[in-house]
Amino acid sequence: MIEYKNPLGNNVTEMTVEGKVTEADFDRVIKQMTADIEKHGKLRLLEEIRGFEGMDLMTLWKDAQFGLKHVNDFSHVAVVADTEWMRTIAAAAGNVLSAEVKAFDLSSIDAARNWLITASDKTLESGLQYNRVENSPVVEIVIEGKITAADMQSVIKEVETDLAKYEKIRVLEDIRDFKGVDPMALWVDLKQVSKIRNISHAAIIADAKWVKTVAEAIGGLYPFELKVYERSQIAEARAWLAAAS
Repeated sequence: MIEYKNPLGNNVTEMTVEGKVTEADFDRVIKQMTADIEKHGKLRLLEEIRGFEGMDLMTLWKDAQFGLKHVNDFSHVAVVADTEWMRTIAAAAGNVLSAEVKAFDLSSIDAARNWLITASDKTLESGLQYNRVENSPVVEIVIEGKITAADMQSVIKEVETDLAKYEKIRVLEDIRDFKGVDPMALWVDLKQVSKIRNISHAAIIADAKWVKTVAEAIGGLYPFELKVYERSQIAEARAWLAAAS
């Protein structure tokens, strides 16, 4: 069973999921939600999940299609669930969605509603900064915050400008506070994978242990030379890139 309602008649809406979701239920709710998106713009959604028993494959496919199409049509999502694993997944989803996501237990549903009503609409600052080293094929990309598709497209244009001047570039990637990447940005990134061959050297600057571990693990997969440095070693990383040939 799945129900959808708009109790305030604005962009703050609620969806309740309980038991098994059928295709007919899903189609009805999606029609209602789409109408609210068209009328109010970005929605603030409370999703209350009680005793969820799954959905059939066709409904799961439609859910994925709707999610990809409307990934940027939600500004805030409050997930209220009766199981910890669902709340954990919801909290993790906030790292890959453009919406701000918070998880609550069932006893905190009023707090979830209050958060949706009162949360401020923050202007999303760019999660990527692109800086050039003058008269050099070395560029520095600073990652801080969440990366959007617009961020990725902007950086790709900058890269194309430099590739028109230099055959290959050397990249310093300064990862300061990575808060995830929205799905559309990931798709834009994947479509540009061929540009990897135009990088000769890359230095990853990161203090987060998991970032360094991942970078070191995948370093051998790339056609360029890659080194990983801690933030205190950024001068050493710049010197390495400057001297590389």
